[in-house]
Amino acid sequence: MAVFVAVGAAVLMTWPLAVNAAHHVLGAIYFWDAYTNAMIMGSRVDSALGRAPLSLYDNYFFAPLPRSIVFNENHFGLSLLFAPFHLLSNNPLWAYNLTLLFSLALSTFFTYLLVLRLTGSGYAGVISGVAFACCPYVFFEMGRIQLVATQWIPACFLFLHRAAEERRPRDILGFWGCILLQIGTCLYYAMFLVPLLALVGCLLLLRQRPPPRFYLWFGAGAVGAGLVALLMVYPYFSARGAFNLERSLAFASSYDGKLSFFANVHETNRTLTGMHHRGEWRGAHEEIAFPGFSVLALASAALMVPGWRRLWQRGVRPAFVTIALWFELAVIAGSLTLLGHSMLPGAVVLGVGTWLFARRGVPHPFGGERGLYFATLLLAVAMFLGLYPLEWDGAPVRGLYYYFHTYFPGFNGIRKVSRQAVMTTFAVCVLAGFGGAWLFSKLRRRNDRVLASMLLLGALAFELRSFPHPLEAVWAGSRVPPVLRFVASLPARDSIASVPQESGRQRFVGDAGMALHNYLALYHRHRFVNGQSSWQPPVTELARRALERLPDDGARRALLSMGTRHLVVFGEDLEPGRESLPAELAARPGEYRRVFQQGSHSVFTLLREDDPTLELMEAPALPASARLVPATDLHARSPLQPDRAGLAVDGEEDTYWTGARVQEQGQYFEVELTEARPILGLEIDAPGRVMDVPASYWLSLANGGEELGVVAEQAVLRLCRAQVFAPEEFVFRVVLPRPIPADRVRITLGQPVPGHFFSIHELRLYAD
Repeated sequence: MAVFVAVGAAVLMTWPLAVNAAHHVLGAIYFWDAYTNAMIMGSRVDSALGRAPLSLYDNYFFAPLPRSIVFNENHFGLSLLFAPFHLLSNNPLWAYNLTLLFSLALSTFFTYLLVLRLTGSGYAGVISGVAFACCPYVFFEMGRIQLVATQWIPACFLFLHRAAEERRPRDILGFWGCILLQIGTCLYYAMFLVPLLALVGCLLLLRQRPPPRFYLWFGAGAVGAGLVALLMVYPYFSARGAFNLERSLAFASSYDGKLSFFANVHETNRTLTGMHHRGEWRGAHEEIAFPGFSVLALASAALMVPGWRRLWQRGVRPAFVTIALWFELAVIAGSLTLLGHSMLPGAVVLGVGTWLFARRGVPHPFGGERGLYFATLLLAVAMFLGLYPLEWDGAPVRGLYYYFHTYFPGFNGIRKVSRQAVMTTFAVCVLAGFGGAWLFSKLRRRNDRVLASMLLLGALAFELRSFPHPLEAVWAGSRVPPVLRFVASLPARDSIASVPQESGRQRFVGDAGMALHNYLALYHRHRFVNGQSSWQPPVTELARRALERLPDDGARRALLSMGTRHLVVFGEDLEPGRESLPAELAARPGEYRRVFQQGSHSVFTLLREDDPTLELMEAPALPASARLVPATDLHARSPLQPDRAGLAVDGEEDTYWTGARVQEQGQYFEVELTEARPILGLEIDAPGRVMDVPASYWLSLANGGEELGVVAEQAVLRLCRAQVFAPEEFVFRVVLPRPIPADRVRITLGQPVPGHFFSIHELRLYAD
């Protein structure tokens, strides 16, 4: 029955996706993330089978960067589910949708197994499973399969219980296997699981007191899983020096959860319309955390019924004494939290107080399996509230999550803290299982239990209803245009680019249009230089802006410098004013050669002569004799934003000057020294704006009233290797072959970097 309900719920709650899976995706918010996720899973499968020139850490997009896996989830675990569907069909969209439906069904089934183990009630397990798998938070995230695939969360807890209580090696291996599958599905959820599993695991071990042999097996499993996990995640840590992948405290705290989120459902919910919520900024928060009325009622019954029964049995006076003791403990813990501006001392006091009460026989809500998951719920809510849950006396109070973000590796890479709504919902759904077990225990006849379960499932389906769900049509299978099959025949290691990107007329529009190119790579199986993601490296942004400015020569040079070999043009979708782009490219036979045309679709090969300036160059090193000219000796000026020019030489990298307009040849920035010095070199830092530096320039000097002319130049646009592959380490640098005395230095833009401003965080001069 559980399997039938799991599959049926997945199909019903996403209806009519199941009958349109070959050519549609669910029209959820951020539905275009489905395109990217399909591409990522396909990349894992294609690389593993050698069907494309990819390493296991490469995706198709963001060429020429290696290990582009670091800019998204790795999807190793999800790819195991995706692979058989992908290999059985030439339609990756169908494979993606089946993986989505299968994940929803597995989430229901594993929650059912967990609740069945904890309560002994299969009926309660089915109710909890459907409630968790189809909760409002999950359906808000329906465009992102990694956030919908919640199945490994209950599976981890299930195998943790089995391992601690039955101590069988296979259950220990099952637990660590589920951890690995979660790491390979969603790193967010894997990190969020850490404190909850630690709490449940420690309490289970204290209760069960397994023999030393258990710890040997558990430790061996941890070592083996750790090695496999390291293979999956090490690119993320190795790339942090080259790319800014960490989230500051201020940035992460802007995505903290809030208690008000527990009253919100997304607009796709067709029943709870009075609880619809749209964030102030689209995508600013995952502001949906409401678990559902049915599970809240059952969870409340699970906590209140036994609590009231125990207090009633003790009598009125002892009951009031117990309530007073717990109230006093809560006041002390809360006071310490506010006075210390930290939840940590309050949590410690609450934990110690609970332990002392338990030792002295004071009734408490944390006993047994039910109490274990009540403690899990409290911890999940505390973590959900994020780094700074509230303010007191004009200063923020640090939450428990603050300490994980600050001291636990990996948490500082998490952006949307409020996604921990999945953990609060999970804990509520498990507690609802206890309430459901109590309810079904009151029904003596099997038919009554079946009827009650059907009524509860009907209530769940009604209150969580998002069906019939809107759909988005997508090119797929035999309906993809022949141009993609032609590109598939090109040399495997040739990189491509595609236009239009987000400014098309109909199909390639906005983020969805950009992300569509990600998905289409599964048909042509070539790495490409454009693409869409929530975070894009600078070279990909340069590719996007260069493609917007074709056939400009600087744009062509930028594309060639990053390895672009072919350009795919979807002519019918070109925006107004660019319809003539294919003709303009064809009119330059020395730069572009059309190698395919069918209807409005064309493929052009970018031609390059033996031009060494198209190769990425290394920034020159400063000579040993170079000495930094003090910033206090420099006065900056520019005709662009002149009142801000001094910010480029103030010694503060947090401040910067920018021309505030797209680069044009002839724009310049000038520095005057208090006295003449033998100038050896110039450096420009532009962190986060590495493509805003002069990729083509003339450097000129003057001494007194004498113009010394151009002393260094780069006549055409040329990129540095670090600009592309290690932007966090990049410094623009010009080194003169010999010292030249000067008291004025000017750098003038030559060929502009397409679509970028001229910006300087800090300019430094070096003298002999």
